Amino acid sequence: MAETALNETRQYPHLAVPLAPQPPGPRVSVAARVSGPIPAPAPPPEAQLARMWLAALAVAGDEPAGAGTDIPMDMPTARSFLTRQSAALVSILLGSPFRPRQAAAVGHALVKADFVGADVLGRSLRVLILRLPALLAAAARAGATRAGEEDMEQRVAAVTEALANGYVRALRDRTLEEQESIRRAELDAQRIISDQLRHQALHDPLTGLPNRAAAFDRLSAALETGSGGRIGLCYLDLDGFKAVNDRYGHDAGDELLVNVADRIATAARDADALAARIGGDEFIVLADPSPGERAMIALAAAILGELRRPISLRIGWVGISACAGVVECAAGSPAAATMVADADAALYLAKSRGPGRWAVFDSARQPGLRFAPGRGWPAPIRRG
Repeated sequence: MAETALNETRQYPHLAVPLAPQPPGPRVSVAARVSGPIPAPAPPPEAQLARMWLAALAVAGDEPAGAGTDIPMDMPTARSFLTRQSAALVSILLGSPFRPRQAAAVGHALVKADFVGADVLGRSLRVLILRLPALLAAAARAGATRAGEEDMEQRVAAVTEALANGYVRALRDRTLEEQESIRRAELDAQRIISDQLRHQALHDPLTGLPNRAAAFDRLSAALETGSGGRIGLCYLDLDGFKAVNDRYGHDAGDELLVNVADRIATAARDADALAARIGGDEFIVLADPSPGERAMIALAAAILGELRRPISLRIGWVGISACAGVVECAAGSPAAATMVADADAALYLAKSRGPGRWAVFDSARQPGLRFAPGRGWPAPIRRG
């Protein structure tokens, strides 16, 4: 038999067992050592009982391991985890001094590891109450442990209570955390939706600029302060925009408006002003506080200059121009009440003089208007 085993070892090298250095003494043949079984070290009593516990837990309620349960007994990670928890419970039961409250940590660990199925705690308690005493007695008879049976029922009852309390407490805390997490998620979702609705209500869907409501709310707030500061307003309208729509279609018109809005917004942002689309091909630029009438005229001239540059669309290059009406007054003054109408009147005059013009409303010379027929920087304008 020894010779046969040795021949098999030579024929199949992967079956060979590594040999440790032999101590001094009678030599033993290699064939004899290979043919004989290699005894595995006996596991400690707690490890034996833990495996017995795990087997009992798997079949508690006369169900095969892994069937109809949330305990994935076929998963090595889950099996290793349950083995550790089983060993911990056995150590508590056999411990001296006896500290049953430590079993609460096992219940907490079960919940933390997502062993929260409806039958997890029930299986554990059935094993503790119904099967563990018999397992311990069998282990004692087999010499695995010398624990007596006289106080085991009391120990099992105490450990059962601590395990259940720890499990239920951890599950309650987890439920509260999940509820709080859900509540926070709902609040975040509501806030996001509210912000989106507010943004949609105050912004133009085509250009992304603030819309008429947002611009006029901002203007009203600035005018109602009455702080003595000054407000500047530039009212803009494109020249011949309808012809672009009629010739190239509304898609080209929308694309043109987006490009125009971007140029106006860039110029306004550089001047610390707010650009808005108030409808159709009309825009306003609000400066709060105003940099002064001369600076507002310069801003209007700069915007008109930017809009005169050809714009690249999908259909090709398109030329466009615009006119502007400028008004500047003190917040809280009587002129502030008609500021938008005055800027519109200045714009009307500018458009009557031809494309690409700007005009300034002069309240001191009302109903007269001052305007610049040129397209460059205007000559200094003084109030009469």
